[in-house]
Amino acid sequence: MIQTKKNIYSLLFTLMGIATFAQQISTSSTNQFSFDNSLLTFNSSIDKLENDNTNSYPFDKEDSFQLDSSFYVKDSLVYPPTTKDYRKLGYNTALFAGTTVVIYGVLLLLPESVTKWDKEEMRKNGITAKWKENVKAGPVVDSDNFFFNYVTHPYAGAVYYMTARSCGFNIFESFTYSAIMSTFFWEYGVEAFAEIPSVQDLIITPIVGSAMGEGFFYAKKSILKNDSRVLNSRFLGKTSLFFMDPFNTIMDGCGYKQKVKTQLNVAPVGFNPYTKNTTWGLSFSASF
Repeated sequence: MIQTKKNIYSLLFTLMGIATFAQQISTSSTNQFSFDNSLLTFNSSIDKLENDNTNSYPFDKEDSFQLDSSFYVKDSLVYPPTTKDYRKLGYNTALFAGTTVVIYGVLLLLPESVTKWDKEEMRKNGITAKWKENVKAGPVVDSDNFFFNYVTHPYAGAVYYMTARSCGFNIFESFTYSAIMSTFFWEYGVEAFAEIPSVQDLIITPIVGSAMGEGFFYAKKSILKNDSRVLNSRFLGKTSLFFMDPFNTIMDGCGYKQKVKTQLNVAPVGFNPYTKNTTWGLSFSASF
């Protein structure tokens, strides 16, 4: 058991080291196209945009927390997205809900010695009464199996984190999503139908999970840059992507495309040095 703990902790530190190293060597990739005549200006940037009434900026204050750059990969996919994709995050959350029902059913089939769930009491009093009782009693320090507490829960936190991170959200926003999902959706939600919320799970799932998730994030960027290959194998690459970021991988595999955001404004497009007047026209901006 002690050796297993050492292996888990070594894995976590390795992932954090990979994230730090990948962050240092990550390079920015930006494409901008500008066409200017007396009446039309077109600006396109694959970097993150912040638009005011007339201009587009490739960097904003939120990027001080993001610390990563986007790049094009095959089939015009940009990773990570240059803007926050709330629609995709909503779809992913719905997939989570459906998958959780399946996971809950699997856990019910496992022995009580593994899950620590009192199935007899659940059948006797009903799951609604059991949920209310557990929520009022928690949180407590549980005695769950080491594998569940320190392997599956951090992994679940990493998956929550990657779900938001791969939708264009920064580090702190992704951590918040992981904390909300692990706390309210799982610990005080689904799992509370069977057991009292756990102190370890409330802390370890979002914190350790987010650290693992950021390692997954840079590993995913590296794999995508390598044409979705690991050890020159697309099978290993696709499998790795699925386990690190299952729901976004499913969405991308089904052909999901982020909506193009456009903006049209009347704006100055030039200056006439002879009349000393500003030339006005249409300014069209698109974020892909």
